Amino acid sequence: MIKSILLAADASRHAVTARDQAIVLAKAYDAKLIAVSVLDVRLLEMPPYLDYAYPFETIAISQFPVELLEGFRVKAERVLEDTRLAAVDEEVAVETRLEEGVPGEVLADLGDTTDIIVIGKRGEHAKWGKDLLGSITEGVVRRAATPVLITELEVSPLRSFAVLYDGSHPANRTLKLVANMATRLQASLQILTAGGKAEEVAQLQDGARRYLEPFGLSVSYHGLKGGPVQVLPEHLKKEPADVVAMGKKGHSLLQRLILGSTAEHLMRVLPVPVLLVP
Repeated sequence: MIKSILLAADASRHAVTARDQAIVLAKAYDAKLIAVSVLDVRLLEMPPYLDYAYPFETIAISQFPVELLEGFRVKAERVLEDTRLAAVDEEVAVETRLEEGVPGEVLADLGDTTDIIVIGKRGEHAKWGKDLLGSITEGVVRRAATPVLITELEVSPLRSFAVLYDGSHPANRTLKLVANMATRLQASLQILTAGGKAEEVAQLQDGARRYLEPFGLSVSYHGLKGGPVQVLPEHLKKEPADVVAMGKKGHSLLQRLILGSTAEHLMRVLPVPVLLVP
C-alpha cells in the first residue's frame, strides 16, 4: 500500500508534471502528499557567485548576499504554495517542507520514511548540463532505499505497466509493488523477460504468472530476444506502456550508490516514466 508520497518540488517543467503525477497517485491511494523543495547549497559556490577579488575562493554561505539567498527562498516557497493549492483542488492531503542541503541527498533520506518518491526527469537547473537525466534525479535514484517514479514532460494515465522481470530479488519486489498499483489503478501489465534460453524465460515467467494470478489483472507475457537496453525501446513501439518498472541493482546499506547498468541506461533514454525499485 502507498500511504505517503514524497514529491521533489522545484520550478522546472518536469517538476510540474511530477506534481500532477503525484496527485493522481495520491488520489488513487488516498495517500498523503509530502512536497519538498530543497535550497541547493551548492549553487552558492558556483562560478556566477564567486568573489572575483579572490578568484580562487568562494563566498562562505554565511557571508552570501541576503537578497540572493532570500530570492532562492521566495521562489521555493512559491513553488510549494502552488503545489499545495493544486493538491487541495484535488482534495489530496498535503504537507509542504522547505529544506536546505544537497537535494539528491536530502530527498533520498526523507524518502526513507515514505512509500514512494516522485521526481521529474530533469530539474530547474538541468539547462546547465547536457545529461539526459538531471543530476539531482540521478542522485536521488542512486541513494534512495524507496521506490522512485521518474516522470516525463506529460502526465501518464498509469493505465499500463511494463515490468522487466528476471526473477531477482529487486525484480520480485518490483512485481509485488506493480501488482498492487495495477490493482488500485485498474491497469494492465506486461511482464518482459529479456535474453536467456526459451525454457529459462518460460520458467521465470511461470513464477510471475503464479504470483499475479490471484490479482485478476490483465497480463501479457513477452520474451525479448536480446538485452533490454537493445530491445526494450523497440518493443515499446509495438506494445506501448505508460510506465516501465524495474529493479535497481544494489539495495544494502553498502550498495545504495550502485545502479545496475541496465537500469541506469534505460532510465536515461526511455520516453515514458520509469519506476525503479530497490
